[in-house]
Amino acid sequence: MRRWVAVVALWLVLRAVARQVPALPSIMDKTFIEDCVHVHNELRTTVRPAASNMRYMTWDSALARTARAWANKCIFKHNVHLSKKHQCHPNFTSIGENIWAGSHQAFSVADAIKSWYNEVRFYTIATQKCTKVCSHYIQVVWDYSYKIGCAVTLCKEIAGIRNAANFICNYSPSGNFPRKPYVEGKWCSNCAKGDNCENKLCRNPERDKIIYYSRWHPPWEFRIVCDEACIALVVLRPLLMILAFVAVYFIKKRFTNMHMST
Repeated sequence: MRRWVAVVALWLVLRAVARQVPALPSIMDKTFIEDCVHVHNELRTTVRPAASNMRYMTWDSALARTARAWANKCIFKHNVHLSKKHQCHPNFTSIGENIWAGSHQAFSVADAIKSWYNEVRFYTIATQKCTKVCSHYIQVVWDYSYKIGCAVTLCKEIAGIRNAANFICNYSPSGNFPRKPYVEGKWCSNCAKGDNCENKLCRNPERDKIIYYSRWHPPWEFRIVCDEACIALVVLRPLLMILAFVAVYFIKKRFTNMHMST
């Protein structure tokens, strides 16, 4: 009986430990996707002076897989494969990237993206001068970028932060070329032919199509990615097997002297 109590206690401890692990969203989490897209588009409508040709952004699953694959490496530097053809996307060859790392308890999609946008205070669009770091802001508001894919993963340590959330967004086409990030002017006054204006942004049905690229993954991603369901299966299966063996053992021991009679 004492052994059975010990097994149950061990199971409760393992369950409590598992609950302490932060549940960061996957790249298939609908709320996560909606937040990434919405916050970017919302910030793109707040640029001053106004943008005449700012495109609307939509989700791209291939960019999200690339973001996840690089985030899982827990290296606080830009993806070394970004400039290599078809290494980060099956179609796009021009891909940008923003990275945020911080405490997993403090992570939120909105706060991370806004921290990139807030670099606007160091940037003067009229002269294209930057007094500190502006590249993250410029990518967030880059007019031609219209596809985005983001991912966040837990790292034991990154950028000197323990148990950190490593949040990465990839964009296409990429920004940060030697020009202004957008054309100034009345909202949507310079949208491309065939575009519609929606909430100050240029939208196009063809450009905004969601493609899933179900069979594509970054060719340099050697690690098997395990989502929440996979982790639960990996952890619970051996635990249930142990509990089953313990139960059988105690049942046999308990009823070893019992006989069946008719």
